[in-house]
Amino acid sequence: MDRLPRSSFRWIAIALLLGAITPSLPAQSQEVCDRVGDYEPPADTMRTIELPDLGVSVSIPANYRAMKLQDGSVQILHPKDFEWIECGVGGGVSSGGSGYYFDGLQAISSDPTMSLREQAIQIMGGRNLEIMPYEQNGLEGYIVRSTYGYNVFFLGTVPGSEHLIQVSAGCDCEVDVEDVTEILVHVSPLP
Repeated sequence: MDRLPRSSFRWIAIALLLGAITPSLPAQSQEVCDRVGDYEPPADTMRTIELPDLGVSVSIPANYRAMKLQDGSVQILHPKDFEWIECGVGGGVSSGGSGYYFDGLQAISSDPTMSLREQAIQIMGGRNLEIMPYEQNGLEGYIVRSTYGYNVFFLGTVPGSEHLIQVSAGCDCEVDVEDVTEILVHVSPLP
């Protein structure tokens, strides 16, 4: 019987230790999560969702979905974006690194040492801002927009609530004041 030279044995041992030679294992298939295809338009009919933790209700297109996050905030999502997120949470792999558009609602603790306007400025970072008063449907506060165009939100009071509410449009793209006011007209304090 022929023996391997000692140097060959060493290289085989090193390869095994480094994982270069491994037994073949069956590959596990993962679902690919993508959003390829046409996005359906928002439904003409609306449905109202009550968000008691935020003290408001919001009307959204009937085909859109609401997703509550661990921090208590709520995102309003296009059905295709909701499915994409759901696929990723279920263990799927994303086919691309793009973000998604959403409308967000979140309770914010009120700081008694600051005015509402000062608190809105602080949340946005305090520089290069446009600040506009806003009042509708019982909500009163400020819309704050970064002059760079990537951040816009409303910060305001909810009647009968100890916290403030932040309503925002989120995206890896430019957003404008209209993106926030379009959802604000559908937000109302709970009775």
